[in-house]
Amino acid sequence: MRKLIVGILGALVSLSLFGSPASAALRLRIEDILGGTGAVITDNLAGDLNPATGALTFSGSVGSFLVNVTTGLSKPLIGGVTDFGQIDLNSVNVLTTGAGTLRLTLEDTGFTAGALSHLNVLGEVGGTLTASGGSSITIQSWANGDNLVPVLGADQAVGAIGAIGATPAGSVSAWTPAFTTGPGAFSSTSSNSFDNSGLFSLFAQVTFSLTGAGSVSFDESQRAVPEPASLLLLGAGVAGLGLLAGRKRQRRDN
Repeated sequence: MRKLIVGILGALVSLSLFGSPASAALRLRIEDILGGTGAVITDNLAGDLNPATGALTFSGSVGSFLVNVTTGLSKPLIGGVTDFGQIDLNSVNVLTTGAGTLRLTLEDTGFTAGALSHLNVLGEVGGTLTASGGSSITIQSWANGDNLVPVLGADQAVGAIGAIGATPAGSVSAWTPAFTTGPGAFSSTSSNSFDNSGLFSLFAQVTFSLTGAGSVSFDESQRAVPEPASLLLLGAGVAGLGLLAGRKRQRRDN
């Protein structure tokens, strides 16, 4: 009986605290807003330079921008240890020789938090924008408790690109309003709560608006973590199972 209770306890902690990843739908959209050109890439399909599942890498020119290396990460490579899921979007030395606006969107679906219905989306970003005055970078992260994401369009190589889909109804942003900063080093952290109906999605968007020549390097990550109240409930449940095991052991010893 003791082994059975310990097994149930372990299963409860694993499922309720960390969840389990579903199938991957990791996608990246890179677009020059002013030029109307861009690319859309799905993990492990055409245009993805990284063979690992859960990692997407793009390198090349998009309109007036030279995108040296932009990488998106998700399950199963990251997340699920101290959170219910995580995505990470980072770029190293994105360059432009003139004014322009580049937008990056990363998304993934199929995250699960077991039985917990209330979660927090935590966004974190840091980097450096080297550019003339009036230039800016804007960062936002979302979670959607109904597992919805913006429509990025069909996969394509760099070329003319249509409009991106709207932010789905029910999406909750980590930053309110979006985090926007000018040239120089930057960092920010913010979180917000959302309701989880079973499976949920995570998506992030970073936009550079430059008034002249410049470069950007950044790393933005977002994680779905339990609300403090959920952790208290989980702790109470674990304590209750431990107490039950102790009572059974005491009766057996007597």
